[in-house]
Order: sequence, then structure tokens, then C-alpha cells
Amino acid sequence: MQYNTIFTNCAEVSDSNYALLTAQQLQTFTQAERAFVITFLADTLASLTTINAECAVEGEDYFMRLTDALEVMQNLQMLYDTADEDTAVFNFTLADAGTALCSYDTEYRECIAEQFEDECDSNAKLAKQTHNTNADYTTLALRVLCSY
Repeated sequence: MQYNTIFTNCAEVSDSNYALLTAQQLQTFTQAERAFVITFLADTLASLTTINAECAVEGEDYFMRLTDALEVMQNLQMLYDTADEDTAVFNFTLADAGTALCSYDTEYRECIAEQFEDECDSNAKLAKQTHNTNADYTTLALRVLCSY
């Protein structure tokens, strides 16, 4: 799987870059990174819901992104189901996150992956400026998308 990218703050998602990751990078998936994935999917669902609501309000003949919204909702629930409520910990894996972002049957798969890469790139830039080290946004898209 390879996506085109113009991002400057995070690693390009490619098989060759994935092969360069260290064993530690391949095994690391922090709670901050998991929360980022959850938030990204929730924001995506909110955006798709707004698009669908606008279709209803404007009297369109069909919903623009209803199938995509339903799939995002199912994937978000799949990740939520891994939560340990007693410790406030998400237990989903990089592969689970990859499934949540890449398992779509439509062209939406490329769209959501590019949006995720864009968000990782923005957060990588912000993390550099604030010296935030609780998540490695420079490799997060690479680790998640290539794990699918």
C-alpha cells in the first residue's frame, strides 16, 4: 500500500519507509497516539454527518456520504470496544487502527488515509514547536496505515 504525499513533517507512507522503522517504533503505540486516532475518527464522523444532514436539509435525491459515515461509525465503535473503563486505557493495536482507517470498500479509503496523514503532519509540526514527546506523529501515519 502506498499513498502519495506532500507532507513535510511526517514520513511518507511507503513500504520502503516502513521497512526503515526500528523494532521499537513498530511496537510502540502510546495512549496519546491511540487517543489521536479515536479523535480523528470521531471528527471524521462528525464531518460526514454534517454533509449528510445538509443533503437532507437541501432536499437532495440521496445522501452524499452515508455509507462512509456508517463505516467510520462502525470502525470507531470497534476501537471503543477495546477500552478498559476501569483504567481509562484504549487497548487497540496499530493493526486495529489500520483497519479502522483503511478497510473501506470505496474510494473513501484513499481519502481518509490522506486526511489522517495530513493531521499527523500538522501534529508533527506542532509537536516540534512545543517539544511534545507523548506521541510520534512523524511516523504515526506510516505505522498505522502500513499495519493494515
